[in-house]
Amino acid sequence: MRPIRTLISQSADLRRFSFGFVWSVLGTVAVRLTPMITTILISHWFGIEAVGKFGVTYGTLVSASMLAATGVSLMATRNVAAYATTDPETAGRLAGMALILVAATSALLGLVIFCLADDIANRLLRQPQLGFYLGVIAPIIVVSALNSVQTAILSGLQEFRAIARLNIIMGALMIAAVPAGLYLHGLTGAFIALGCAYLAGCFITMPTMMRALKAHGVPLAFRGALSQWRMITRYAIPALLASILYEPVNWICTTIVVNKPDGLEQVGLYFIAMQLETLLLFAPQIVVQVLIPMLSTGFGEGNRRRVLNILAMSIGTNLVIAIGFVSVMMLFGDWFLLVFKLDPARDWPVFVIVVFASAMIACALPLGQVPVSSGHMWTGLTITAGWAATFIIGTWLLQDQGAKGIVIARVIAWGLQTLVYTGFTRFAILRTGCSNSQEKA
Repeated sequence: MRPIRTLISQSADLRRFSFGFVWSVLGTVAVRLTPMITTILISHWFGIEAVGKFGVTYGTLVSASMLAATGVSLMATRNVAAYATTDPETAGRLAGMALILVAATSALLGLVIFCLADDIANRLLRQPQLGFYLGVIAPIIVVSALNSVQTAILSGLQEFRAIARLNIIMGALMIAAVPAGLYLHGLTGAFIALGCAYLAGCFITMPTMMRALKAHGVPLAFRGALSQWRMITRYAIPALLASILYEPVNWICTTIVVNKPDGLEQVGLYFIAMQLETLLLFAPQIVVQVLIPMLSTGFGEGNRRRVLNILAMSIGTNLVIAIGFVSVMMLFGDWFLLVFKLDPARDWPVFVIVVFASAMIACALPLGQVPVSSGHMWTGLTITAGWAATFIIGTWLLQDQGAKGIVIARVIAWGLQTLVYTGFTRFAILRTGCSNSQEKA
């Protein structure tokens, strides 16, 4: 049996996937740990109701930022990866268009949330005290979304080492600043510190992105960028609509529950449960970040074998991660709850559901990138619409069960979506052309 090093050296895709995954993991750990550390501190210093306030406000920030950036980011990653080598000028215009679009959409969305903060808090959330916090996070939406698209461009260039270094710096800033802000000025200080960290991230990422574009021979261009409008209709618009369906769903579901008498406590419990999901999914989501540009190249070449190999690597990696995490949580799950000052006897059923749901989501994530990478964005939009409708309807029907109702509805929605993604993946692979020379490669 040949050594693993020999196998890696003989497979460009495996080597690129392995190195990209390792570097991305190193860079993402600190960034993903920040909300969890903040949640732990809030639960100890201020109690579960304060966790609910943080969860709703932070969820609004994340949903709005991803709504502004996700569609543009997917377009940037996919098309910069596809054109960087074959047509650098087009890749440069697409990168410029991505930055213009995210600046405009995030600024508009941030302005809307700032102007309507009190109305959202009073009429939708029925929690008037959240209006001030919504106003605080409104400007952060712009820098958060811009930073996401900058990173997406680097991902399209497969600059995973640079992304890792930037994420390590960003994570260090967040871990140092957010708890300090929380200690000095409560939730307001935590959000201000978070915004400062994202702003610093934008200033640090921009020169790195420019150097990477130059190194790949891709000239960033803003003039004529909007001439690539076909990419907007083919990728950005369906991805934006998918974001509209996908990203605010958690926010909508928590809004349904927060209106109950013990709503803030139930949302706080759900938010803590989502920190557990984040802990499991951070590595599988990194696999997806590495996967998208590689899978896009495979579909672009019509190389069926390459697509199958990349999917097998990613699903296999996520399956191993999921099995390991489930095993650890079954043994030490009570400790996790005690860290957040929760009662294991009362709250463990919610977390059992989340653990197994997260394992299922981890294995399904690579399949979810097939519509994007194969160019079937509108099909992906339709699948996402089905997931969103199932999740919201399920939460509405189970709202009296609080946090448990949300996680059950989430499991049902993801289970159905996984079945659909499996069927579509088979369809997309069968339609992928593969020449004899490619089969022999």
